[in-house]
Amino acid sequence: MITTVLFDMDGVLIDSEKFWQQAEREVFTSVGCQWSEEIAHQTTGQTTRAVTELWFQLFPWEGKTLEEVEQAVVDRVDELIRQDGEIKQGVYDTLRFLQAEGIKIGLATNSTPSLIQTVLARLEIASFFQTTVSALDVPQGKPAPDVYLKAAANLQSKPEHCLVIEDSFTGATAGKRAGMIVFAVPEALFYNDPKFDLADRKLVNLEEFKENFLALSHVTP
Repeated sequence: MITTVLFDMDGVLIDSEKFWQQAEREVFTSVGCQWSEEIAHQTTGQTTRAVTELWFQLFPWEGKTLEEVEQAVVDRVDELIRQDGEIKQGVYDTLRFLQAEGIKIGLATNSTPSLIQTVLARLEIASFFQTTVSALDVPQGKPAPDVYLKAAANLQSKPEHCLVIEDSFTGATAGKRAGMIVFAVPEALFYNDPKFDLADRKLVNLEEFKENFLALSHVTP
């Protein structure tokens, strides 16, 4: 029985992956990195620290610390979200449905606490979430299961009673490692990528959530 639904944030609640790409491209090239779309796609869903460390390994820079460069990326994403952030298709209806059904709702993301607040305020959906967990709140970010396990603990929910909604392979891996049911909502470009077969169900967008949730409820002991 699913009692709890835990949402990823970037790419699930808000169409923000393009902002991360823009911010990373601007900031990393400003310190001498050679931009690569392939590298950028490989890091989707990872923590900002892990992404920054990877670019530094590939293109070591001087004059700025990793912390300064990482913070510059976060600050730029924050600015872009405040200006142009838009909610993903089906999010409002899904949140309202879960609230009406009495399902506990949480958020677990590799993003920072400040970005969580920016996104929830921009989308005007903060009231739906009973807990929010950042990778900075736990020992390890995704693909480790820590953020999901902490969110479940905060809601006094057992992992086996939780359903995770993720758009990235990194996040879906974290959800499965936490022992939870995972619905993947991959970016269109990667929808048919076989790596998402690890998810229990795959959706085009969250407008498909309700029917899949109800179907799952009928087959879950």
